[in-house]
Amino acid sequence: MAIEVAGYGLNENLPLIGVSIWDMLVAVIALVVGVIVVRLIVSMLGRWMVRAELSELLVEFTTRILRIIMYIFVVGIALSLMGLNMGAALVSISVVLGFVLGFALGDTLSNIAAGFMIAVTRPFEVGDYVTVNGESGSVQSVGISVTELDTPDNKRVIIPNKSVWGGNIVNYTRHGTRRVDMEIGVGYDDDLDHVIETTRELLTSDDRVLSEPAPQVAVSSLGDSAVVLVVRPWVKTADYWSFFFDFQKKVKQTFDDAEISFPYPQMDVHLDK
Repeated sequence: MAIEVAGYGLNENLPLIGVSIWDMLVAVIALVVGVIVVRLIVSMLGRWMVRAELSELLVEFTTRILRIIMYIFVVGIALSLMGLNMGAALVSISVVLGFVLGFALGDTLSNIAAGFMIAVTRPFEVGDYVTVNGESGSVQSVGISVTELDTPDNKRVIIPNKSVWGGNIVNYTRHGTRRVDMEIGVGYDDDLDHVIETTRELLTSDDRVLSEPAPQVAVSSLGDSAVVLVVRPWVKTADYWSFFFDFQKKVKQTFDDAEISFPYPQMDVHLDK
């Protein structure tokens, strides 16, 4: 007994589309199986790349690209099983894509290529704090065409990969230690040796300051109203901002107790009679 659906046999071509119900079922089954196989392959590749200790960004970028390519391949097989002439279709698609990729997707292809270079060269990892294209934040992800940052005030910044790769990249957390550069102005009447010694004692009393490299305290310049000292201690990267803010407060309190002055900008005016 022949099976019919809505009055049409399984092998009977439907009007308008010219495809039988059986061909459609086979195509759907092939599509479902293909999606499952693609997910398994991509998952296995991702786990292998992780075990090989490859960059997290490279793993994410590679698996995304492979997933898209394989999905296109699966869709092509499903359409072929429905009896469609994929040869003629591919020729037409290739002509259309030639114009689209040449004009509309020029920037997209540049972003994809830049994303691949970022994933391979690894100028930063997920979680690093960086400045790229004038924006600063923690790296959340590097996608096929965009890089996403979270700013300290919790804003999400999305930057095209070609802008990231095509400009300077400053990675603040790549190394385990950082130098804190500060300037302090003191009065011309203050004893500079006393000022320098007091500042050194303040640095050595803080456990966050590293002994190697040794912190530097030196006279930088003779300003219009102050003698300017540079203070350059080294700390762990994770301690950078906590130390920076704490040190500003301690310097003010310690210098006040030691009667070291912070001069205000001033100007001497001479009047001729």
